[in-house]
Amino acid sequence: MRKYRNRILTGIAIAFVIYVVLLLFINTDDLLSQLAAYPWELLIPVILLKFLAWVFRFLEWQYYLGVIDARDKISLFDSAVLYLSGYTMAVSPGKIAEVLKAVILKVKTGIPVARSAPVVIAERVVDGVAVVVVAFITALVAGQAIDLGGYGVLLALSGVLLAIGLAAVQIRPLAYFFLDIVARMPFVKRLYHPLVAFYESSTEVLKLRHVLPTSALGAAAHLSDAFGFTIMLSGFGLEITWPLFLQATFIVGIAAAIGALSGIPNGAGITEVGTKEMLVAIVGPANPAIIPVAATAALMEGFFHKWFRVFFGMMVGLIFRHRLFTPSVEETLVEMETERTQKRAYAPESSLV
Repeated sequence: MRKYRNRILTGIAIAFVIYVVLLLFINTDDLLSQLAAYPWELLIPVILLKFLAWVFRFLEWQYYLGVIDARDKISLFDSAVLYLSGYTMAVSPGKIAEVLKAVILKVKTGIPVARSAPVVIAERVVDGVAVVVVAFITALVAGQAIDLGGYGVLLALSGVLLAIGLAAVQIRPLAYFFLDIVARMPFVKRLYHPLVAFYESSTEVLKLRHVLPTSALGAAAHLSDAFGFTIMLSGFGLEITWPLFLQATFIVGIAAAIGALSGIPNGAGITEVGTKEMLVAIVGPANPAIIPVAATAALMEGFFHKWFRVFFGMMVGLIFRHRLFTPSVEETLVEMETERTQKRAYAPESSLV
């Protein structure tokens, strides 16, 4: 258990250092004065919309628990506690601590980790699908209101990668075609067997009939976040309009994608910089008032979009720690680590391709 706790603390420490460095490049006097002048009552609907987005994402989680036959084996309360505390686990480098969700789920339901772990990945996939689809539709509807610039390339690349990945999951020969390429590549060929194991365990949860409804829930969550960002921007003197909502929807999605692709814990600093630059480039031409406060708006959005849920999840985890982290969870983690060590010790060289 200590290993995963340290991973989470490491992720938070890395994020803290990044934000300290980021603040060195910001005029903190302007930042503080802008925060002091902000109408904080606007954050009440912003927070409520965040909770609504969490409800949609929790429904995704519940849906996938049904896919692996775990939903009826865990109470709704325990499922919600596990889901919310998982927001803190996602801060670990590479999100490795999220394996705890699968382990706790195994203890609560008896569902093997190999069957439940792909659900954690599926959540990320459907959120990615939802963001790309919504961003693409938003860009089409917004037209001249959104100048894609270099972000169009990122959007197109994300769409292509997701499409290839989903197609590969649905078509077994295509999946093994790409896996065989990995098996022949230097440096990464050692990943072949873990990738095969993941593919075989995740084919069910990533089938199109499951991806479509959960992606719809992800899109609803994304739109809720975007509406909250629109309200937040109105506190900086911008009028809430349809074009501003479309711009906010696009910015939130692309910033989240940039943060996820960066590999940095919770996209710390990366999403804020991306949000600030897009506010200036996309919102600035029609709303020049946003330009001097773009950095402050980006930091606020970063906190409420990413870190508010982390701290909320941490609070839930602390309050219900005895309900979540039982001795059985510790025993299961020890068994998994022992089994992994034995496999590494006795695996023949041929198994590494």
